[in-house]
Amino acid sequence: MARLPRSLTLRRTAAFTAGGLAAALGLTLLGGGVAVAAGGLNPPAVAPATVFVPSTVPDRVILTPTATPQTSQSVSWRTSSDVTTPQVQIAPLTATPVDVAAARIVTATTTGFESNFGYRIAHHSATFDQLEAATTYLYRVGDGTTWSEWLEFTTADDAVGNFSFLVQGDAQNDNKAFTSRALRAAFEARPYARAVVHAGDLIDTETSDAEWGEWHEAAAFSNQYLNVIAATGNHEYYPGPELSKHWDAQFEYPANGPAGADLGETVYSVDYQGVRFITLNSTQAFNPASLTAQTEWLEAQLAENPNTWTVVAFHHPIFSVTSGRDNAVLREAWMPLFEKYGVDLVVQGHDHAYGRGNLIANETGLPAGADPEKSHTGPVYLVSVAGPKMYVPDPADANNWTANDANLRVVGRDVQLFQTVDVTDDEFHVEARTVDGALFDSFTIAQAADGSKLVSDDEAWATGPGSTRWGFDESGPDPVDPVDPVDPVDPVDPVDPVDPVDPVDPVDPVDPADVAITLSTAQVAPGDEIQLTAKGLDAGERVSIELHSTPVQLAVTSSDAKGAVAATVRIPADTEPGEHEIVVTGLGSDASGRIAIIVTRVADGGSLAATGWAGGGIALFGILITAAGVAVIVRSRIRSRSAA
Repeated sequence: MARLPRSLTLRRTAAFTAGGLAAALGLTLLGGGVAVAAGGLNPPAVAPATVFVPSTVPDRVILTPTATPQTSQSVSWRTSSDVTTPQVQIAPLTATPVDVAAARIVTATTTGFESNFGYRIAHHSATFDQLEAATTYLYRVGDGTTWSEWLEFTTADDAVGNFSFLVQGDAQNDNKAFTSRALRAAFEARPYARAVVHAGDLIDTETSDAEWGEWHEAAAFSNQYLNVIAATGNHEYYPGPELSKHWDAQFEYPANGPAGADLGETVYSVDYQGVRFITLNSTQAFNPASLTAQTEWLEAQLAENPNTWTVVAFHHPIFSVTSGRDNAVLREAWMPLFEKYGVDLVVQGHDHAYGRGNLIANETGLPAGADPEKSHTGPVYLVSVAGPKMYVPDPADANNWTANDANLRVVGRDVQLFQTVDVTDDEFHVEARTVDGALFDSFTIAQAADGSKLVSDDEAWATGPGSTRWGFDESGPDPVDPVDPVDPVDPVDPVDPVDPVDPVDPVDPVDPADVAITLSTAQVAPGDEIQLTAKGLDAGERVSIELHSTPVQLAVTSSDAKGAVAATVRIPADTEPGEHEIVVTGLGSDASGRIAIIVTRVADGGSLAATGWAGGGIALFGILITAAGVAVIVRSRIRSRSAA
């Protein structure tokens, strides 16, 4: 497979409008407060029972995978116990508003109980089946009268790879205030990721409805768009001793764990596009009977695994990073199986620090040219933390890794992290990033033609399959070439590369060393749209399109993986007729190009769109001003096309 550029550029663009300022001031004057669960780093500002009381309006909507993610999908949500007809509607993805009358309806089951605050809550779950593989659907949850917004999910493909997933360590404390940064930054990094793996301790106190509410709020709408694959931690049993009632109520996981072991939906497996995800319950594994049941089930899952890649997640680390801990029981039972069957990634939490490494024995007998300082075979053991609670790593020369013949390659202290994982048919790329987006650790597991695998420290990938809706292998709908509709890929026909604007220079009408721009027409009336394409930018960078001489921003978009842009822009209605230029600038590379354009006069009787303000438009504008008092209207059109 061809490798993508391994450079990373962080871009941050902020905009602040008068409307946003007014909204912020309004919330401030109304006395808004921040609710933080008791027992965390911050005291609660508002009584949690007031903030998290349920209603008939759905909240805590969350997707969880089935054992057949190509053709089915589970979803759960919470309401008050007043809801007695919970249901879900599902429809194909459309570019137009959903045809509600044609949407399929699926009824849901309900689990209800009294929260620690005394109010009753109801969690509802439903599973869609008979779905098409590799297909995006819209869905909403409700009771037939009160509904959530329309959300979406994509079923798994039958092929291997071409997707991304996320990994999160312990959240546990102050999730809304602090952990939200890690959960949301991960979703920003791979907005079309298909799943997120949590390593346990999602909350601090298993009985606290407020803490569960904050965990959902911290993830925002990402839980409603990607599959949540969560392992239990010891705090899902604290104060316990039973597992939190919230767990089974809000997570609908495959019932394919050890038979008769009473581990419910805490031990399960999911096969997704060539990856087998295995979730274990390390808290219960300190019970000998549970350990035996899980170990036997684990070996069967590994021995009969048809997938290219394997990820195992649980809470207590095989090799501890902090606090002098030693989970020898787990290490002795499970690590030999991880090594024997070639598990790729072992995801763990509990230690509130970062650690990544491997057995020292796996640094010998490497392929020719592989550097043992940067490479190894066998499983990668990874410990991470997403929340604000931090512990101090043990000394580099005396820790649980070195004591057990393991190499702790990377260690992190006092840093919130998230991990992105990009999966192809022959590579498995992992990046750990801080909550501000900076790269902290990066490695790739490459599979050779003979099936052998090598783990190597690696640079960041510029993009991953989860960076766009279409992944690596597709680029989405091809834009129609305004110059040559027969050639939708290249706006300048390679068979006939004549530039309609400047036939003397068929490649770049302005500067052959910079950005090449092509327009659908060299003349345009005020208020009309034109199609623009540009080449020569950096892959995936933000791009500004302006009308000069007096700069007027027409659009901000993104270049694709080849550094190209295709956009439709409108010439402002109040543009003076005459000669102008359109300027395209890469906001990261500063690459720039310009092309001449003539703005013509508008013929009499032109439409409102073409002429800007006219009688009816002025009257309408007056009504808006009268009704609103003072208003600032900002109209922008941003059309972006992410890198494939």
